[in-house]
Amino acid sequence: MDNPEPGRPLPEDLLHLARRQQERANEGRLTVYLGYAPGVGKTYAMLHDAQQWRQEGVEVLAGYVETHGRPETDALAARLETIPARRVEYQGIPLREMDLEAVLHRRPSVVLVDELAHTNAPDSRHRKRYQDILELLHAGISVCTTVNIQHIESLNDAMAQITGIRVNETVPDTFLDRADDIRLIDLSPEDLQVRLKAGKVYVKDMAQQAIDRYFSTGNLLALRQLALRYLAAATDTRMVNHMRTRAIPGPWPATERLVVGIRPGPMAERMVRAAYRLSARFSADWVVLCIDTQSHLSLTDQENAWITEAMDTAHKLGGRTVRYRGADVADELLQYAHRNNVTMIMLGKPQGIDILFSPVYSVMRRSRGIDIYLFDPKGEKVDVPLTQQLHVLTTWDYVLSMVMVATVTLLNYFLAGILSPANLLIIQLLPVVVSALFFRRGAALFTAVVSIIAFDFFFVDPYYTFSVEDWQYLIAFVGYVVVALVISHLATRIRHLLPQIWKSEAEVAAVTGLSRELVEADDRQLVLQILARHMQGLGRGSMAILGPTIAGLMILSGDMGYPLSEKERTIAQWAYDNGEPAGRGTDNLPAGIGHYVPMEAHGVVFGVLAFAFQDPDAVLTAENREIFQTMASLGALALERMK
Repeated sequence: MDNPEPGRPLPEDLLHLARRQQERANEGRLTVYLGYAPGVGKTYAMLHDAQQWRQEGVEVLAGYVETHGRPETDALAARLETIPARRVEYQGIPLREMDLEAVLHRRPSVVLVDELAHTNAPDSRHRKRYQDILELLHAGISVCTTVNIQHIESLNDAMAQITGIRVNETVPDTFLDRADDIRLIDLSPEDLQVRLKAGKVYVKDMAQQAIDRYFSTGNLLALRQLALRYLAAATDTRMVNHMRTRAIPGPWPATERLVVGIRPGPMAERMVRAAYRLSARFSADWVVLCIDTQSHLSLTDQENAWITEAMDTAHKLGGRTVRYRGADVADELLQYAHRNNVTMIMLGKPQGIDILFSPVYSVMRRSRGIDIYLFDPKGEKVDVPLTQQLHVLTTWDYVLSMVMVATVTLLNYFLAGILSPANLLIIQLLPVVVSALFFRRGAALFTAVVSIIAFDFFFVDPYYTFSVEDWQYLIAFVGYVVVALVISHLATRIRHLLPQIWKSEAEVAAVTGLSRELVEADDRQLVLQILARHMQGLGRGSMAILGPTIAGLMILSGDMGYPLSEKERTIAQWAYDNGEPAGRGTDNLPAGIGHYVPMEAHGVVFGVLAFAFQDPDAVLTAENREIFQTMASLGALALERMK
């Protein structure tokens, strides 16, 4: 949009800046020391800066520092006050973890927390160390931390291609986006190799052969270039924001919107990471779209896990996710793209036999005005099982169609001397109609062709040949195909869309009904009762609303027998204190049996929705979690009105 007053910032840019400043007003600053490989000196640089801050009068503590026994680093760390690490034993192995409670209790101005991508021990408050740091920032404590480029989530696949080693511990890019300062700690590859040979680089859990390959000159050059590019992109984003909020003129591109279409498979999560990188390159909004067709109704546990992991990764990287049912993947994807002003579509490059059946070609032909990007996995080759590639030819609907055609053909064989050919033709049409009504379009077309061939072979003169002398039969055969396609098209759309419509209507009715009742409620207790009643309809289990009292969080409404043990109360209290979901199905204190969603409005938390489902893995999907969050927001707004 053009600025009506040149030289002055746009109102929306100022509003964005004001919101960001308000959100970060009471938070600590985040400084990230970024390196392209282990041993470049990130921890040393962080400790060196800490010494300077301490001389300037800033209270700096070491929350967790890993020196790897390097004398120079040990000497710097020894000059700082250190909060002792927690000792944890896991499967007989002693582990050191940052004592988050002790740091929060001590409340220094700045705390040093090494190894940002670290995964905490199972009994820790958070699954990942970056989540510990988030809590410290929310508490107003500034944090300095270190990370290598290979641990950034969106670059995981590129790292595997460069080094041949896939890193399991990653940090979402969205966490690094909030950093106030990213400092690249650089060292030439030649100097790093000298340090490695001198025994000054400690690489945990890597065999010598892997170390030699990882620290090859080619790998180090590629990793260094990637780190420089990442820092340049982050700096460019900050520069653009600075220009916008100060009305500095520049060429502003039109808004781009990217949709990445995924399906169950090992490439789904990789495509999400690639889509994030593409969206960052074009400063584009991005959406992960999954269309469930009839073949998706019987997904295996592994296929469901692939989709769930991809959706969760998209959420971590700041993308939106959309999943619904449809009859045809290409049709649904293009309809979504046109409705939502999509400018780019990313799809997986067809592999193997999938080339014959992939919807990619249909999307490419019909996506006029939309750029198409085909994703090809980097690094190790991803083999799609042959059975999955041949699913079109091996599914039960084709088998049943063959059985029906054979049965009707046999029946017509005995009726051939009794009924006229026209009546036999009508009977031969029955499997086509049944297949079109209940099976997929491909199965219906297959049934029509097989049925035509069978009728021609057995009942059309000359018999037991595939030739046709009467042209009227050719017209009938064409009618077979048309009937099969029309019936199949209509039946398939109804069969796929009705469950989605029912589900959507149920969700909309639940949220709309809750919103309407909350608007009419004029009493705090009535609001809680309404919320509790609607929560009961979300799944089998125990649900309650927790609120603050002098004795801590207590059950205010809902199931008074909710299993609020001391452990569950601690998890719920954390969700209340931090304004973030916690418990089962989250990365915050996931060891509990309950799922806790804070009721927050305008920075104030009024309580916590508590869900203890009988089958949490089935209920705590990404879509359902958004519904829980919506209910919590509606409840918070209603309670805010009662103040």
